[in-house]
Amino acid sequence: MKQLSALFRRMLGFPFPISGVFALCLLLPASCGGDDSSDEGYAAIESASFTFDETTPANNAVRVIADTGWQVFWTPESAAVCVDPASGSGNGTFYVRDMPKGTSVQVGVRAASGRTSGKPITVTRAETVFSLDFGDGAGGVWAGANQEWKTQTGTGASTVTYAVNNVRINNDNYGSAGKYAGASGKAYAKMFYDASTDYFVIQDITLPAGQTDFTLAFGTIFPSDDVSLTVSADGAVWRPLAYTGASVYNTWTGTTVGFTLAQPVPKLWIRLAPTGTERTYGLNFDDIVLTTGGGGQQVDLGTGAGLRWAELPSNFETPSSDQFVHTTWTTTVSGGKRVRNYTYCYDTRRHNPVWVAYPHHRCYLEGSGRSDEPWAADPALPESQQAKIYPSSAGDVYQYWVADLVTGRYGSGYWSRGHLCMSRERPGKGLEINMQTFRPTNIAPQAAEPSPFGKIWANIEEAVSGGTIPADTLYIVAGCYYENDGWVQKDASNNGALSSLSKDCVMPTHQFKMAVRKKTVQVGKPIQECTADELETIAFWVETLTTSTATEKSQLGRFIVPISEIESKMRMKFFPGIPDAAKSRAGTLSAWY
Repeated sequence: MKQLSALFRRMLGFPFPISGVFALCLLLPASCGGDDSSDEGYAAIESASFTFDETTPANNAVRVIADTGWQVFWTPESAAVCVDPASGSGNGTFYVRDMPKGTSVQVGVRAASGRTSGKPITVTRAETVFSLDFGDGAGGVWAGANQEWKTQTGTGASTVTYAVNNVRINNDNYGSAGKYAGASGKAYAKMFYDASTDYFVIQDITLPAGQTDFTLAFGTIFPSDDVSLTVSADGAVWRPLAYTGASVYNTWTGTTVGFTLAQPVPKLWIRLAPTGTERTYGLNFDDIVLTTGGGGQQVDLGTGAGLRWAELPSNFETPSSDQFVHTTWTTTVSGGKRVRNYTYCYDTRRHNPVWVAYPHHRCYLEGSGRSDEPWAADPALPESQQAKIYPSSAGDVYQYWVADLVTGRYGSGYWSRGHLCMSRERPGKGLEINMQTFRPTNIAPQAAEPSPFGKIWANIEEAVSGGTIPADTLYIVAGCYYENDGWVQKDASNNGALSSLSKDCVMPTHQFKMAVRKKTVQVGKPIQECTADELETIAFWVETLTTSTATEKSQLGRFIVPISEIESKMRMKFFPGIPDAAKSRAGTLSAWY
């Protein structure tokens, strides 16, 4: 009778002892309906739902209150769950010994009669998708130049690459050892605080199929205001995660972030980036762990669907019959990430480019050096449709344009092979990322000295991408305008001598280069979602055979035009996803130099 009294006190929340007679009276109404009878017994789980503890089996205990025999059950029944004991009598305890990782099961008990009382509980066993403790390697090294710290494990870790800038790996007495539960100590990351250049990105974590609930944990010495935490499904569209960092700077703290994806995605990117707060000892972090289960704040990653690459002009999908559009892909030098190098629209009738569009970001600058003139045909296009400005075989010297137009204007000179996506924007001597820029589809005929064009164009290139590349992406389009199809020169020549492969090429009368970027770093915000006031644009328009004397950097403003003016001449839209207001104003040189 004492057990029955205790049972009803738990059920009804009475603070005072319940007499046996009163307890029986409470039971009578429930048995009058004929569904149950008092001699069927009672068994229910007293414990709350919990997460399976991998390290402390005692924490996986489940308490049972019962006045009869009981049997453990779970749903789904097909789940490979192991409990001990699986049955008992009276009040007791059983333990969940094993269950599939990355799953949740409903666990309950039935009385000996088969009757179930109370509600089952949920037991969740997390799956470690990604874990990085930075190992125990050398300290005081730059993360971008060291591999020892890449100790990632987990079911989704095999596909992971990293993108880092201005991050050091330290291994000293100032690490996380003993500072929070699960702290690994030893090596840790120290990120600096420049918001325009510094970041630590974990790329391409493979997520379990169908999972949407996750928990991200890491150790940190900084408050949340010092570092933004964002996630992405593709590295293009980023969404913020709210988290609680250290309450006091320079105090190691373990933080946990639960989030729920609006829809499952195959890959996850995680980015830590400083907000600009200067910190004496850096922005240090350690023990980054992503597990399934938990969930929390809602995150709609999307996949960039509906957002075309920002740099692509409007004729990308519907070029004319004599235009060929193609994207050239490459691999970053140290990060090993497969990325688009550039996209081009090539005029197969004129045998020269219409435009080359490409993104520019720090990940493209991981290599160094220029390849040793690896001029070659573009394999995506029949050689008969592209200018032969490359050797067809060893010793072939017929790889230039006839220069009648140049010498006719300046008295001497020749057509140089001008990169539209610059070789120095894709450094990597002897590597694919650089060698691809030496194909005719990326090359415009540009008058060499004594023409002033080369100096003017060099100033334009310096203005657009010669400075510090921000953490956000810079989008660039360079191209050619053909006002006079009578400007014809032969290719496959050498000092004016033709070869059997020489053919007519129409030379551009004007050339242009334009760019767009965000005025301030807003990592994770697609440029197509920015207002005109949030964007910085600039565009240059130059005659190919110009006689301008404005060859100084300070005079470059003479060639600046609104992007909309070039759109009108080219009869296409550039950066079609951004507001027209950002393209109708002339750029300001001081915002770029």
